[in-house]
Amino acid sequence: MKQIVTILLIVTSIPLFGFNFNKHKKEQDTTVIYYNDLSHRLLIKAGINSSFSNLSIINTRDNRELIIKPLGQVSLAAAVNYKWFGIGVGIGLPPNEKEKNKKGNTSKLDLQFNLYTKKFGGDVFFQKYNGFHLSNPGNTWKSDTLPQLGKMQQFAVGATAFYIFNHNKFSYRAPYVRNTIQVKSAGSWLGGLFFNLDAAAVDGGFVPFDSLLINLRDSFPVYAYSSSSFGLSFGYSYTVVISPSLFFNATLMPGFGLKNVSLETYKFEKGKVVTNAVSSKSGAAGRVMLRLSLGYEKNNFLIGATFHSSQGTIAIEHFEFKPGLGSFKFFIAKRFGKK
Repeated sequence: MKQIVTILLIVTSIPLFGFNFNKHKKEQDTTVIYYNDLSHRLLIKAGINSSFSNLSIINTRDNRELIIKPLGQVSLAAAVNYKWFGIGVGIGLPPNEKEKNKKGNTSKLDLQFNLYTKKFGGDVFFQKYNGFHLSNPGNTWKSDTLPQLGKMQQFAVGATAFYIFNHNKFSYRAPYVRNTIQVKSAGSWLGGLFFNLDAAAVDGGFVPFDSLLINLRDSFPVYAYSSSSFGLSFGYSYTVVISPSLFFNATLMPGFGLKNVSLETYKFEKGKVVTNAVSSKSGAAGRVMLRLSLGYEKNNFLIGATFHSSQGTIAIEHFEFKPGLGSFKFFIAKRFGKK
C-alpha cells in the first residue's frame, strides 16, 4: 500500500514539474532578442533598380507560345527611411541604342508604395508600359531586328496586405526595409488579401502584320484582354542569419481567389479582318509572389540586393495569359545616429 501511494504521488507530480519547467523555459525565451528595431536611426540608401514586365500567351489547341516583352530599363535610385517615414525616387538611364534598335522603344510609369510594421505588411503598385516586341518570332524570322509592337499598352494594378503571425521573433522589415536587424534566424507564416488588375491591348493585334508571321497571327488573333482578381494569400517568410553581418531571406506567398476575364479576338472573312464579340468568363484565380533578399552590414555601412517576382495565369477560351512583373535592386546604404 505504501508503494502504491508513493507511485501515485510521483505520477501526479509529473505534470506539476513539467508545467514549472515549461514556464521557466518560456520565461527564458522571452528574454532572447531575435531582432533589433533601428527605425529611430536615419537610413540613406542608393543603388540601381531594374524592373521588368512580360506577357506569355499559350494557345492550348496547338501548344504554341507567344512571348511579348518591353525594352529593359535600369534606373538610379535613392531612398530615405526614418522611423515610420520612408520615401524613394528613381531616374531612368538612357537605353542602349543597339538594344533599342533591335527591340524598339518602351516608355513606362512605375509607382510603388510599401508599408511594413511589426505585425502587418502591405504593397500597392501601378505599372503602365508602352511599346513591346516579340522575343520568339520563330525560325522563319531571320532579321536581327525583332518584330515590334510600338503602340501596345500594358497595365497592372495590384495591392497586397498581410499579417505576420510570428512578429515577436521575425521582422519582415529587416530584409526589405533594413531599418531593423534580424539577430537570430527566424521565420513566420503570412496571411492576408490580394487584388490584381491586368490588361493589355494593341490596335492590329498582338502579332504585327508581316508575311513571315502569318502562322503566329492565325494562332493568336488577339486584340485585347483584361482580368481582375481578388482573394486570400497565405505563405511563409524565413531569414537565415549566416553571421552577425550576413543574412539571407526567402518569401513565398501564393494566392487563391476569384477572377473575371474579358477577351477581344478577330477572324479573317473573305480577306478582311472581322472583330469577334467580346468574351467574358469568371472563375478561380491564382497568383504567386516570390521575394529574395541578401544583405551585409558592418560598421553602419550596408550592401545588399533584393529580387521580387509576381506571376499569374489567366485562362479564357483556348488561351492562357501569363503576365509577369518583377524587379531586381542592388543598393548600398549608411545608417546614422548612435548605436
